[in-house]
Amino acid sequence: MKKILFLLIGFMTIFSCKDAEPEVYDGQSMLNFNKGVADNGYVLSSATYSDYKISYGSIKPVEGNHQVQIKFDASKSTAVLGTDFQIINATDELSAGEVGGEFTIRILKASATQAGKTATFTLSSSTLTNAVFDQTFTLTMSLTCPVTSFVGNFNNSESFWNSPGTPVEIVENPAVANQLLIKDFLDVGKDLVLNYNPTTFVVTFADQNTGYFSSANNGYIWLRPSTVTPSTFNPCTRVMTLNVFYYIPNVGSYGDKVEKFLGL
Repeated sequence: MKKILFLLIGFMTIFSCKDAEPEVYDGQSMLNFNKGVADNGYVLSSATYSDYKISYGSIKPVEGNHQVQIKFDASKSTAVLGTDFQIINATDELSAGEVGGEFTIRILKASATQAGKTATFTLSSSTLTNAVFDQTFTLTMSLTCPVTSFVGNFNNSESFWNSPGTPVEIVENPAVANQLLIKDFLDVGKDLVLNYNPTTFVVTFADQNTGYFSSANNGYIWLRPSTVTPSTFNPCTRVMTLNVFYYIPNVGSYGDKVEKFLGL
């Protein structure tokens, strides 16, 4: 039987307000890393390299054509250019009307480690200025293993939904690529379905009704991913950490909870 913490749930209040007039930016097309300033990239132990895309953008569409370069900052990095990684396109062409592009970093398996090495990058252009925010991007590059090395039996060592220490099985879904199933996690015959990025091993999952009705709060408990902390797993160490937001629609929430799984 699943363990549920019967907590008092505070009611959420929804405030309505008049829509503000949208603000229109009319300044320069300044550059920044537009999809986060840090991330993890992996190369499989069965491959020779993997490519990681670093995205950048401008605050508004550019006028005319411009060249944008990505620069490696060795002084703030533990990875070595040419040994641990390569920059496939150090220059990107930003054409009139565009608002961004990307650079390709090739992570090399030969010198990769599970502990990971970091590479810090900056942006440069002779014709465009940089914004005052999001000006460095740090990529942690690590050696990892195939998902086939990850799946199997686990201990749900830290849990809100189960009693800590509950044994579970995690399997690949043979019908859907890059999808894992935590068997019987929510209840017997009710799996938790997880999708993952095969490059970063970030985990996502859809909003789901757990099927458990809270009589104290007169509603079914649902779950969705945390909007604050991402969920990830490491195929080599066989550790998965899910950050789950448990809630009752139109009533309130239990907040973000950790579900941690250690391979046996």
